[in-house]
Amino acid sequence: MDSNVRFKSSIGFIDLLFNILLGFAFLFIVAFLLIKPEAKKKDFDRRAEFVIILEWDHDAADDLDLYVQDPMGDIVSFRLPRWGFMHLDKDDLGKANDTVVNADGSRSTVMINREVVTIRGIVPGEFIINAHYYSTRDYSGSVRTEFGDTKIAADKPKKELTVKVELHKVTPYTILWTGDKKFTQKGQEETFLRFSVDKKGDLVLPFRFEEKKFVHPIYGLQNVVPINSINAHSEENDNNDDEVRDAWRGF
Repeated sequence: MDSNVRFKSSIGFIDLLFNILLGFAFLFIVAFLLIKPEAKKKDFDRRAEFVIILEWDHDAADDLDLYVQDPMGDIVSFRLPRWGFMHLDKDDLGKANDTVVNADGSRSTVMINREVVTIRGIVPGEFIINAHYYSTRDYSGSVRTEFGDTKIAADKPKKELTVKVELHKVTPYTILWTGDKKFTQKGQEETFLRFSVDKKGDLVLPFRFEEKKFVHPIYGLQNVVPINSINAHSEENDNNDDEVRDAWRGF
């Protein structure tokens, strides 16, 4: 008998080692699969059909307003922020409401000029998106100042504004349309987009761009009210003075 036979491995012993190794590998894979990774949180859960975003120069003090009309002729804006399936999330006043006072007395500022209208349900027909140049005024703390020495000078902005509108469809998410225009004077109103949807909420092309005004002057260019039976203030209940309008807006 070979004296070295005791140092040799049999085929059975090799199979045993292989099966043990295979078992450990299987247990490792099972344990790995049982480790559930932390679910990624959504950035936000916006239950809506469409989102319309108005943005302008984020460092500008100027105040612009978003107007959206639904197929039934109803309009949401700062005067009527909720109607039907449409909702305006914030009346952005430019720099005026970009700063908050913290509990310790310090101030925090977010340089964003943006208004957003959410359409939460499907209404077949045409929607119209307008932007209106409400004010060129600057604000410093709680003190309101005008640019220049006269009201006429205050109606002239410090610079040309780039105003952008985006139309988003939420499900499935896609940006349907983007566009921008230059705004140069207080009272300027532009129709950015007319879009239509069918009963299923699907977009009906083509887009349209014919102008339609939602705001009209009463006493001059700087004095404006929305053209809408629900939204509009008549001369009897709103003299369109800037101070009265600011008080009405809660500023």
